[in-house]
Amino acid sequence: MPKPNDSYSFNSWCRENLISVTKMDAEKQVFIGFVLAIFIAAFIRVIEMTGGLPNLYEHLLYFPLVLTGLLLGPRIGALAGLMCGILLSPFSFSDTVISSNEIAGGWVLRLLAYTFVATFTGIIARVVKNLNGAEQRAKFKHQGTDLPNIHALLEQLKTIGNSKDGSDDDLVDIFNFRLQNMEKIQQQVGTEKANELVKQMAIQLKKLLGDQIQVGQTSKNELVGVSADAEQNTEELQSKIENFLEKPIVVDGVSYQMDSAAGVLRVKKDQLKENHQKVFDEAQAHAFNALQKKQQFSFLEQNDDAIDQIEEITFSRQFSEAMENDDIQLYYQPRLNTNTGYFSVLEVSAKWVHPKRGGMNLNEFKPMIEEASLTQQFTSWMLQRTFNDLKIWQKQKATVRISINITINDTVDPIVLNVMAHELQETKCPARNVYIEVSERALMSLSEKSRLYLEKLRSVGCNVIAAHFGEGRSTIQSLFVLPVDAVKLSEELVQKATSNSDKKRELASMVKMARARGLTTIATGINDRAKLLLLKQIGCEELQGSILSQSLKKADIPWARMR
Repeated sequence: MPKPNDSYSFNSWCRENLISVTKMDAEKQVFIGFVLAIFIAAFIRVIEMTGGLPNLYEHLLYFPLVLTGLLLGPRIGALAGLMCGILLSPFSFSDTVISSNEIAGGWVLRLLAYTFVATFTGIIARVVKNLNGAEQRAKFKHQGTDLPNIHALLEQLKTIGNSKDGSDDDLVDIFNFRLQNMEKIQQQVGTEKANELVKQMAIQLKKLLGDQIQVGQTSKNELVGVSADAEQNTEELQSKIENFLEKPIVVDGVSYQMDSAAGVLRVKKDQLKENHQKVFDEAQAHAFNALQKKQQFSFLEQNDDAIDQIEEITFSRQFSEAMENDDIQLYYQPRLNTNTGYFSVLEVSAKWVHPKRGGMNLNEFKPMIEEASLTQQFTSWMLQRTFNDLKIWQKQKATVRISINITINDTVDPIVLNVMAHELQETKCPARNVYIEVSERALMSLSEKSRLYLEKLRSVGCNVIAAHFGEGRSTIQSLFVLPVDAVKLSEELVQKATSNSDKKRELASMVKMARARGLTTIATGINDRAKLLLLKQIGCEELQGSILSQSLKKADIPWARMR
């Protein structure tokens, strides 16, 4: 993240130069390794020829090698240590030095010690660097694209607001791009290709609007740019963006037309000092309103009075109130059993009637609750409301099987599993009627505690489904050792099988293998007759999609078709 300019100091000079060394290409690093090895060997030779040092100080000679390993990594460190050992071998000394010198006499041990010390410190440095990089990516990078995420963009706004460069009246532009057809493109080309498409769009935006802009991703279908160098001519800015939105994005020679809308909020730098979060929220709301009005581009210059009128309520509180006030409601999508011809399971989802953005389904507001770290709260709320509905249906003597996804953020939270166990006990609902959907990615990274809780829930009768199978890199064989009872094929796998004969054979083989191991096979995203016929033909046992039934309110569930 960019930081305000520090005053010049020796510490900052050291930091900048150390970073520069670690970023050198391999040839330069090898050269520096050789130079250091020669320097160390020459230094030791001078010491030996002048009578040597006390044993206590001889160990200080390892410090240059430690520094080499830390800066240049284990391979160059090992090379430098090996070179030092060779340069200090008996072949490099005269007979008089060899006979009277302890270091020369034990040169093999010294060679091994030099090589080991430099290599080991290099390995440690690389591990620390990787861990630090992973932490920074998790904190400031959007998963999948590695573009700056909402935290990075907020930090950028805060930095701009606190910067002492320029005047408080300098203008800052916040660009918000809504990618309306991103969900459809992802289903067609897959998650990995969709991420490449978003990254390419971000690169082209940066070229269009200048290197001073930082472009990040706040959700799957939203790009945000922050520029402290606002362009005065708004008509020219509008023309640039509209032309950009009309052109297709090309990835690997294939053109994709993005159905996008853009909103630009212009504020004074002074407004970002204390209100950068509010300004960011207002920019998102402005872009969403433009989208609702079907405007391809909308520009708003905000003044101090308008900023003061921004609602002083955080997203967390707004979301909590929405759950309490029933602005968020559960919906149920029936799942067809191909053996009986009846609907057998109801999958739980949710819709939120937002005061500004209107009706949003779970996929639309899921990125927002992920960014606000509210997935645990929301999933627990969904479980509690679902079991309340189950309690009512039990009193009405209706037999219902419920399927609920507990891994909105691809993580199995032990607290959420505890909530489910508690609700099972309270409602006395038969555990065999409860299906726990866990994403493939979450299953591949189960903690020991989560695995134990899942196995306990399975032991009392709950069914565990490996959901979104095909979005990750695991194979069907890897599921056989996990605590699962069914596999839910991703929409991507199904889509590819309808248009590619090889993919169709692979899917059929996968379904056959899963059934042979006792796993139920489920397919989702069935939105046309071709997919329906294909999945029936290859023997998929349960199907779900818009051609069979949409997600329904409780009052609209077709009980006559449920078995």
